[in-house]
Amino acid sequence: MTVEELWRQAVTEAEPGNVLRGKKWVAVGDSFTQGVTGSLIPEGPYKGWQLNSACIIAARNHMELVPFYRGGRCLAFPADGSFHNSLTDPEAACFYQNIPADADYITLRLGINDSHHEHGKGGDGEDPKGVIPLGSPDDDTAATYCGAWNVVLPWLIEHRPFAHLGILVTNGCDRPAYREVQRAMAKKYGLPFLDLNGDERCPAMIRSQNPEIAEAVKRTVLLKQAVDYPRNTHPNDAAHAFEASFIEAFLRTL
Repeated sequence: MTVEELWRQAVTEAEPGNVLRGKKWVAVGDSFTQGVTGSLIPEGPYKGWQLNSACIIAARNHMELVPFYRGGRCLAFPADGSFHNSLTDPEAACFYQNIPADADYITLRLGINDSHHEHGKGGDGEDPKGVIPLGSPDDDTAATYCGAWNVVLPWLIEHRPFAHLGILVTNGCDRPAYREVQRAMAKKYGLPFLDLNGDERCPAMIRSQNPEIAEAVKRTVLLKQAVDYPRNTHPNDAAHAFEASFIEAFLRTL
């Protein structure tokens, strides 16, 4: 299937009563949100953008998509200030307090790169400078992964109180602890979440960190959804089109 065929199949006219129609959606994420294949959207309001699940959802629901995603992006901001592609870097354009005040929907999907910065290896080819520890649940500093959640979520709840806020528990992290932190933080702050590692509402997506899912299943998903296994284990175009249905259904529940 060509990218043109995939796009036209994935994007359909939204019904007039659609709750998502015309809404502004801030999609916060990294390369798993942005996409890496180089396939460009062939038509419509996002013509020329990299094809990804967020664009598919936004286009077929006539939403205004605000792309707060970029490859290598972290949630936390390392204490030494040596890395700046972070949602909690006050000097970055993507600083969480720059999320538009009139956002109708906000989804957060970050953790892969934080997990790489824990050991400084840069597993997906991004800049690994700046150590970001996992931290502990009560951390109040943006310099740890746990602490960054405790900084960002209360601020959004207070300052964007009528935005429909949800957490997309990201697949692709280095170890299951990052999945567990995201789920725990969503529950701590009373926020809905969709676990893209696989749960009751979503099949396991690529590089799942859910220990309850059989390794053979994870392997099959990886082989089918990777851009170019084993050289590039980012989601391919078909994986983005596939996950768009689950993420869209989640948005409708917020």
